[in-house]
Amino acid sequence: MALSYKFKKFRLENGMYIKRPVVNIILKNDGRSLEFWAILDSGSDLTTVPNSVAGYLGLKTEDKELDMVGYKGTGKVKQGRITIVFKGKVQRQEEILSNVPVAIMQDTEEEDVIIGTSGVFENFRIIFNDSKNISLVRLHSQ
Repeated sequence: MALSYKFKKFRLENGMYIKRPVVNIILKNDGRSLEFWAILDSGSDLTTVPNSVAGYLGLKTEDKELDMVGYKGTGKVKQGRITIVFKGKVQRQEEILSNVPVAIMQDTEEEDVIIGTSGVFENFRIIFNDSKNISLVRLHSQ
């Protein structure tokens, strides 16, 4: 089964527009869930979520904070694991990945959910089609 998503247009601070590859997901942990449009980022090693999302979902994290370098600079993160459900356009068309490594952003201004490569990209054949759409095909079942 292939999941297909369209690039979405975002307005930058300078007024310009850019298209980004976004996917419809549900983040799950301990019986709680939140639905998002998240950026699928082949340049990000880890999936990142805001601290407020991790708090709501009750994510357990490692005690130590780590420095993470991103497009906005360096920030502090804690690491944990999460379940990600990739939702398709058709009801019940979804792919579930469990135990995905995640970095919880400690900066309260950070609001984006970014889907990184670790624990995700090795499970799909992912095609970025000319800034128009993204296709995800599951390689194997978990």
